[in-house]
Amino acid sequence: MLENYFKIAFRYLWQTKISSLIHIGGLSAAMAAAVLILLWSQNELRFDTYHPDTDRIYLRADIDTIKSEYTFNGFSSYPIYEAIQQTIPEIEQITTAGTDLSRKVIEINGQSFKESNGLIVGRDWIDMFDYKVYQGSLDYFFNHPRTVILTRSKSAQYFGDLPPLQQTLYIDSIPYTIAAIIEDIPANSSFQQDVLVSNSIYKETKGGIENTASWGIFSQILILKLHPGASLEEAEKKIAEIIASNRPPWMADSPRRTKLVALKDLHFEKGLLDQIIPHGNTLNLWVFSILAVLLLAVASVNFVNLSIARIGSRIKEIGIRKTVGASKQHLFIQAMVETFLSITMASGLTLLLVSLLLPEFNAFVERNLVLNLMDHHVLLLIFGVVALVFIMTSLYPAMVLATLKPIGLLKNQVLTGISRQHFRKGLVTGQLIFTIVMLIGIVTVHHQFTFIQQQTDHYQKEQVFRLHVPLPLGFGFGDVEAKERHRSRVNSIKARLLANSAIQTVSQVNGTSILDDKRNQPVEISWSGYPKPTEPTDAVIIWADEDYAALANLTLVSGRWFEAENTVDLNNLIINETAVKIFGLQEPVVGTSFSTISYRTGSEETGRIIGIVKDYHHKSLHEQIDPIVFSLDPYGASSYLVKVNAGAAPQALDHAKKVWKEFTPEHPFRYTFLDEEFDRLYKDDRKALTLSLVFGGLSILLSSLGLLGMISVSIQQRTKEIGIRKVMGANVTGILTLFSKDFVKLVLIAFAIASPIAWYGMNRWLENFAYRIELDWWIFAGAAVITLLIAVLIVSSQTLKAALKNPVESLRTE
Repeated sequence: MLENYFKIAFRYLWQTKISSLIHIGGLSAAMAAAVLILLWSQNELRFDTYHPDTDRIYLRADIDTIKSEYTFNGFSSYPIYEAIQQTIPEIEQITTAGTDLSRKVIEINGQSFKESNGLIVGRDWIDMFDYKVYQGSLDYFFNHPRTVILTRSKSAQYFGDLPPLQQTLYIDSIPYTIAAIIEDIPANSSFQQDVLVSNSIYKETKGGIENTASWGIFSQILILKLHPGASLEEAEKKIAEIIASNRPPWMADSPRRTKLVALKDLHFEKGLLDQIIPHGNTLNLWVFSILAVLLLAVASVNFVNLSIARIGSRIKEIGIRKTVGASKQHLFIQAMVETFLSITMASGLTLLLVSLLLPEFNAFVERNLVLNLMDHHVLLLIFGVVALVFIMTSLYPAMVLATLKPIGLLKNQVLTGISRQHFRKGLVTGQLIFTIVMLIGIVTVHHQFTFIQQQTDHYQKEQVFRLHVPLPLGFGFGDVEAKERHRSRVNSIKARLLANSAIQTVSQVNGTSILDDKRNQPVEISWSGYPKPTEPTDAVIIWADEDYAALANLTLVSGRWFEAENTVDLNNLIINETAVKIFGLQEPVVGTSFSTISYRTGSEETGRIIGIVKDYHHKSLHEQIDPIVFSLDPYGASSYLVKVNAGAAPQALDHAKKVWKEFTPEHPFRYTFLDEEFDRLYKDDRKALTLSLVFGGLSILLSSLGLLGMISVSIQQRTKEIGIRKVMGANVTGILTLFSKDFVKLVLIAFAIASPIAWYGMNRWLENFAYRIELDWWIFAGAAVITLLIAVLIVSSQTLKAALKNPVESLRTE
């Protein structure tokens, strides 16, 4: 009997190839999008859970005990690791990894570059974490200095098809052998570094030895595992005491104290400052997971509506089957089998789409997700999606089919029940609500992103690039000769850069982006005529030169910028409008005298404010503008901002590369355009825009198909009515208006429900921005008009066919 059900189901799907393809294709697209999003969500929620004893592993970090709003730092100094190794009984295992490999120059086959995704580790790091060896030996890495471990992907990137264990790479001109190749790091690991270098590298140079001996250099990730039942608070307290007793004098009064952050919490820890650990966003996680489930629901509603619409083409078949004795149970099972086959085909197409789209999706979410059907977590996810869709799509059409009256079927009277009409209208209205909410979301996200771009357009991002000159060994640590060599070199580089006609302006600045400068630090300034501050004020300090204001298109509200030949300006300051408010200065601000401790001499110096700069966005629009204090560079800034003439970027870069090789041949040439920095700064917002476009496009497509199914059912029910109206003299326009009216009502009802939902949701999203747009009325009106036009076009296209049909054919069955 079951075999017969499948034969009939296959035969019906083959007979309706085109409609079945639309049916299954729409469902597959929605299921593929949902599976990708839920695969990502599952990965985010399972970060670092695969490590043995993950609930007892912690990262040592520093948190500010005075200003709780400060982010905390996850870096440690190397001596902390050595000092607490054997002295704290609560600790079962401890390890450290250096993050300063990115400062080294790596050379392979004559090509020099810097590797930003590596760690400097020892045996204890490998023992702590679960690395799986593909080739080579970890023991060789443990027992031999100057060795490296690579992942399979990194090995292929470095050496292609060559046998990696026979290769050599050079780090700062020192040869290193490849000890082992490990499997790629799991996508749900906080430590995605795919190059592991032996910590013997610290013994190669004087600087490395000094760094590992200094309590004031923070470049290590310190991970520890506590004994079962050990007190977290006691461990934190003892570590803090050891650090406090060994701090250098300049850190003696630091308010930062040890905090142990659980490994399983690292991914979603909002306060953690580390950039090498991939951070998750709980809001995005839940929003997009909910949207994925809603998309499945919309696709299922669409499937239901199209299934019911197709019943009209089978009414006589079903009527005859019921007349000759087919029971409700038989028809119910038949409908369930047909749906099962459709869902099975849709599931196969879904897996194919996911496999094809996964590489692009991985690049988009910056993860290394794998569709591993042998992983029970992935298998459970896919089974859950398929089961949910099957339940949502099969029961209602099967029940409708099984309960139809045979006489009514044979007389073409189907689906006329009021309750059923209301139920289907409710389903379509739900689809329309989702579509309108998504449309409002798309327009809002796009409008906010346009606003962000407008706020930074004055930088002319596509015409400005940044070079960073590495500091010489000893700079900033008492080596006066190194400082002077560096100052002479950077001044010469600027002059050489300006010698090319493709370059318009060059400015030296203290090493960070114009667009993303978060270097808030305590500033102690006493203002003449004002009470002496009781505590430091947090501000961004920018050491610049006389060309910085013109290059960055800063606007002076009053006063002037620094002048190259005016030596008095070495002691003067320029501040922004926010600084004026935070420091509590009154007009006239320009000319106000001050005293502070000099960066150059360490003694008190005096000066005055010579200008006020209009507030500009020096970091993401998610954050408030900080007080900014500009001063002339006291040392010789290590970064250059280079503005090129329009269309002359290639020529300017060629010249800059020649200058770079002339002055710093030991380092690979590296540069970044401001538009690239902009993209990195707002990459999460771009992702939100892209995902909203994808979800919005799919919801429009599915809602359109749902409306198509609904209007098809309506026309089937009212075919004779259309014929009678035409016989009585009704024209095509009148019939179109009659049928469109009901669907326009559904759109208006959906708009009334969707508007407050969208208003609340988008306001919550906009709260993430310190500077944002207002939700104007036209955003909501536009979404309603677009939805209304789509609905009217679909209804009109289907109604027009029925309205142009010969009325004799419509009335023939009577």
